[in-house]
Amino acid sequence: MVRTRTWVMAAASLPLLLATACGSGGSSSAPAGGAGGCPSPSGTSGNGAHVSIGSKAFSEEQILASMTEEVLQAHDFSVTYTFQAPDKAIGTALTNGTIDMYWQYTGTEITDYLGYSNGQFPTGLTQAFDFVQQKDAARGICWTSPAPLDDTNGIAIKASETGRYGTTLEAFGKYLAAHPSTPVCILAELKTRPDGVPGLAKTYNQAYANANYITVGSTAEKEIASGQCAAGEVFTTDAAIEADHLYVLQDDRNLFPPDSVGLLVRRSVLRAHPAIANLMAPVAAKLTTSVIRSLDARVDIDNQSPANVAHAWLVQNGFLKG
Repeated sequence: MVRTRTWVMAAASLPLLLATACGSGGSSSAPAGGAGGCPSPSGTSGNGAHVSIGSKAFSEEQILASMTEEVLQAHDFSVTYTFQAPDKAIGTALTNGTIDMYWQYTGTEITDYLGYSNGQFPTGLTQAFDFVQQKDAARGICWTSPAPLDDTNGIAIKASETGRYGTTLEAFGKYLAAHPSTPVCILAELKTRPDGVPGLAKTYNQAYANANYITVGSTAEKEIASGQCAAGEVFTTDAAIEADHLYVLQDDRNLFPPDSVGLLVRRSVLRAHPAIANLMAPVAAKLTTSVIRSLDARVDIDNQSPANVAHAWLVQNGFLKG
């Protein structure tokens, strides 16, 4: 699965005005090298070092980047966060030194950057993270701070319709076999991707191959909620899933690639400042699918700024002083 948004902006430098937290003390020491030369997390202070953060240009990434900026600033790092770009431009920015770190999705890294397809990588969140961590270490990129959220593809229905369509992709496939005219809204790329329509047909039910698909320009929450489509494609942390009272059908056979996030840091930067991983790991550990979906909703539904949402959550969870 490629974790992108159809409305992601082209590469740009967009200044974000973020709140600055109070600093705290501590020191970091040079760690012994780990797998691929990536150091173990250690230390709690940046000792005044300057680092730069990038993100993709949608709310979830902006929230994660804002959290990183605030936490590092609170621990004596000087931080710049002005660069936003889509895949693969942001990956290039990391490797060429334009930025020092950004949050990436394991499924995107596996398919877009490392070139693996279904059946060639693990389907568990932890195992997928370990997989990309090992592969990217050889490229001088360190995966740190894994989060337990899973922001992968999904097929959703109205929560009130589970009695009709079932709660799993298997059950919905059986419904499609009996009711082939049922409208299903999807992004165009889902028709041909191995983990899209071909995968649904092969893994669950051939009825998926010939379903009544309606192509939409973005994920299909609005079309499902309005009744235009009985089901549709979503990303599993989309804020509108809760706002529109939808239910994501269970992918019991693990068709959709695991898509947790981790903080990618260039190896030379992490070697110099292993406190980055040490400070961000406990933050990431609290970012479950339900938590990030709730935070996304505050931006996408309630129109709060990513910086304010990030700050409030960090204070609430004890990572920053109020």
